[in-house]
Amino acid sequence: MSTMTGKASGTRGRGVIVSRALLLVAALALGACAREQAPASPSESAAAAAQDSVAEHALKHADPLYRCPMHPDVVSDAPGQCPICGMALVKVEPVAAGTGDATGGGKPLYYRHPHDPNRTSLEPRKDEMGMDYVPVYPDAAGPEVRISPAVINNLGVRTVAAVIASPERRAATVGYVTYDERRMQQVQPRAEGWIEGLELRAVGESVRAGQRLFTLYSPMLESAQQEYLDALRIGNRDLIEASRDRLRALGLEAGLAERLARGGRASGRVAFHAPISGVVTELAVREGAMVSPNMVALTITELGSLWVIAEVPESQAAWVRAGTAAELRLPSLPGETLAGRVDYAYPDLDIETRTLRARVVLDRPPAGILPNMLANVTLIGEAGAPAVTVPRSALIRSGREDRVVVALGEGRFAPRRVVAGPESGDSVVIREGLAAGEDVVVAGQFLLDSEANLRAGMGRLSSETEPPK
Repeated sequence: MSTMTGKASGTRGRGVIVSRALLLVAALALGACAREQAPASPSESAAAAAQDSVAEHALKHADPLYRCPMHPDVVSDAPGQCPICGMALVKVEPVAAGTGDATGGGKPLYYRHPHDPNRTSLEPRKDEMGMDYVPVYPDAAGPEVRISPAVINNLGVRTVAAVIASPERRAATVGYVTYDERRMQQVQPRAEGWIEGLELRAVGESVRAGQRLFTLYSPMLESAQQEYLDALRIGNRDLIEASRDRLRALGLEAGLAERLARGGRASGRVAFHAPISGVVTELAVREGAMVSPNMVALTITELGSLWVIAEVPESQAAWVRAGTAAELRLPSLPGETLAGRVDYAYPDLDIETRTLRARVVLDRPPAGILPNMLANVTLIGEAGAPAVTVPRSALIRSGREDRVVVALGEGRFAPRRVVAGPESGDSVVIREGLAAGEDVVVAGQFLLDSEANLRAGMGRLSSETEPPK
């Protein structure tokens, strides 16, 4: 590691010495070229002088430099490989002073030294070699970055043109299968007592409508039955109706009063039966347990329909409503797609996941779909109004703003602030800051954006900490 660092430092040192020597040689070569190549006429001499500045003419005679695309500090005067990462050094294309950061409009913020960005000036000036300081113009999110085609290829930079489209509202998310809560019934005794003869032992067992579930021994129920029998013996109609109403209030079956009238004997043991057919989804009692009126003994859920609860991201929750089309794919049914519609969108967001719950009802679910299974859910809404859209990968989101990196041509890139709209699948709407037809970077944009922001930050820092000379 120390050897590689030494090689890199040596390479950087040679690059800096060579670059300064090249500038001096180029300036001397300018005079030599003027003596060796006499113009054919005064008019041609004037035209050549008008076209080439001192810096531009010097660049024509300067030897090329080579730089590592991943380690810009590694510079060499000859082709080779980076001693740090082993990548081939890339030839640095010469750029005349005054063209590296100009945006072509507006007043420059300041001027910086062509080779030392830490040296700035508020007024135009020349450096010690006679080269003009480079103007730095204001930009939407930072100065532009200019790189050679070889570096663009090495970094894998790809661009896509922004287009006008009517984005289809599509949200791809996940969901889970659960029971239909509208088909649940609870069995809850309305008097204190003890469980006897419990027929069910675990959650998930199937039951039939009318099947005996358990027997409840309750002195309170026995007392209510005896009160009804006493009212019958007395023959008071009002007392009989009051006693019968009490039996119904305690949750006893409607036919119990008739059986009491025929048998003439009260019993403290009352059987409870299943109100519907289904499966036991909750079992809160065991054999011999004591129950009270505020306890739910068990819950039975009728089969026949299931719910799929989709978790919709907050950014796409505004357009999801009842009636939105849904496509469901489950791992238990590979290759199959179930069509459905949102039956209900819940009025609040989950505080932990920050998602909106949307309910899709499967009235006749195929075999193989069971509660608590996961599902891939795609919600499809109506298309929105035509707008500028770009791939979602082109958008750089931060806490304060959204940006895209725009390709300006000839290897120049610049970040730009935009106002992002709703997302739709792999596309996102851009409300402000971008026009249709402009090329945005979809691969390598983070590196370019970081480089541009770093340059802007260094420029501001140097201008604030070191007053221009």
